[in-house]
Amino acid sequence: MMKAFESTNLPFLREDCEKEFAQPMGTRIFGRAQELYHELAAQADDKGNPAIAEHLRGKLLPAMAYYKALLAEGIPKNDALAAVRRETQKAALIKKESSARMVRIPFAFLVYRMGVKSHMRMSFPMEGWETEWVSNSAREVHFNLHRCLYWDLCRQQGCPELCTVYCENDITAFSGLLPKIRFERSGTLGEGAACCDFHFINGKYASRD
Repeated sequence: MMKAFESTNLPFLREDCEKEFAQPMGTRIFGRAQELYHELAAQADDKGNPAIAEHLRGKLLPAMAYYKALLAEGIPKNDALAAVRRETQKAALIKKESSARMVRIPFAFLVYRMGVKSHMRMSFPMEGWETEWVSNSAREVHFNLHRCLYWDLCRQQGCPELCTVYCENDITAFSGLLPKIRFERSGTLGEGAACCDFHFINGKYASRD
């Protein structure tokens, strides 16, 4: 039980809870988050897909459990969202560093463009996401998500407002691709848009747009 978050993208949560909240409140919040994480994981349907299982247990449910624990403790919704945002942004910064390492290779955009469809099939399978491919050219990779596991589960769990926190993490994580690849997006399902649009623009053209 004590190691619930160690294999997720929030392995630092216990330490941060104990720093951010006065004791014994910090320990109590973390303990409640652990219990909720196990409950949510037991209820979650990964559809027998290992990629979905990884999203649920490694990324989606840790933040959701922490958010629900904060609300249960009486933390106002906006403050709870801000606290979750601080934690998930730490994880996004780690992903940003990984992205920066990836684009150090020659012809980074070409490599990304050639592998993006297989990556999406494997890591964002149709059981959890509905992907519409719009463009895959030398200038831009563009796809829209019309259905998203994160948005679906946030609504099912009665916390649709939490989805925007996950969406914001994309912006931070993908900023590591600069200057070779620029990420842009005009809206997400969680923000009320018709879809989540993902634009990865070749850095050779980005400065001309």
